[in-house]
Amino acid sequence: MPRAPKLPVGTVEAALRHQSRDRGYLLRAPADPHAPAALLLELHGRGIPPIMFDWWTGFSELADEAGFVLAMPSAIGEVWNDGRYRGSDWPEHEAIDDVGYLLAVIDDVAARQAIDPGRVYVVGMSNGATMAGRLAWEHAERLAAVAQVAGTVAATIAAGVAAQPVPGVPLPLLEMHGTSDRSVPYDGGRAALWTRLFVRRRGGPVLGVDEWARRWVERNGAAEGPLVEQVAADVAVRRWRGPTDASDLAFYRVEGGGHTWPGARVWMPPHLGHVTRSIDASRVIWAFLSAHRRAA
Repeated sequence: MPRAPKLPVGTVEAALRHQSRDRGYLLRAPADPHAPAALLLELHGRGIPPIMFDWWTGFSELADEAGFVLAMPSAIGEVWNDGRYRGSDWPEHEAIDDVGYLLAVIDDVAARQAIDPGRVYVVGMSNGATMAGRLAWEHAERLAAVAQVAGTVAATIAAGVAAQPVPGVPLPLLEMHGTSDRSVPYDGGRAALWTRLFVRRRGGPVLGVDEWARRWVERNGAAEGPLVEQVAADVAVRRWRGPTDASDLAFYRVEGGGHTWPGARVWMPPHLGHVTRSIDASRVIWAFLSAHRRAA
C-alpha cells in the first residue's frame, strides 16, 4: 500500500482532550473563519490513517471547491468502537467512548470556526461507516444527514436502540454497498473467514443492507418507495421518501463491488475487491448530504 501523503497545505492538526486522552483531529476550513459553513466529519476505515482515507475520497478537494469545513477524526489504534466489540476479549477498547469523542469534535470545530449547526454531516467507510451508523442511530438530533460506504451498523447497537419504546428522530441517510464485499457482507453477519484471518481483533456481526434499510424506513416514516433507478450498468439505487425531507433515504447497490470506495481517486489494495468507476461516490455523497438541513 502506498504511503499516505503529507498533510496538504490548508490542513492542520487540531488538539483535543477526551476521556483524559489526547485525541486530536485534522481540520480543513475555508479561508473565512467567520462565515457559517457546513461541517463534514470524515471517518476512516479500520487500519487506515485519516489522511490516507481522504486521499482515496478526495473530500479535501471537494471542501475547497464547495466551501465546507472538513474534520478528519482519528480512532485510537485506527479502530472505531462501533459497538461490535461488546463482550469480546477487547474490554479496553469497549471502554473507549468514540460517540462522545465525535460529538466533542463537532463542538470543538464550532469553537474554532463559524459552523452552521443545521448542516453537520458524517461520512464513513467500513469501520468508519459502522461508526457513522452508530452515531446516526444514537444521536440523529445532532446531525443533518449521514452517508455510509461498505458498512451498516453493529447488530448490538441496532438491537439496543430498537428496544426503546420511543423512536428516534428522522435522519436522511445514504448507503453504498458492493454485493461482493467480503469484509462487511451485503447480507450482514461477520466477515468472510479468510478476511478474519488477517484481523487480530474480530468484531461482532452487522446488519445486512436490506435490514438496515428497513429499520430506517420505519424510523423515518419513509412509506413512499422504494423508487428504483439504474444509474449505471452495475449500480442501482433505491430511494424512499416520507413526510419531510428528513425522511429521505438512498441505498446504492454496486453489483460485484468489493470492500471499496466507488470511483476512488487512487489505487486501492486488490484484496479489497472490485472498484467500480461507474460513479464518483464522493460527489454523489456530497450532493445528497448538502441537499439536507436539520430543522431547528
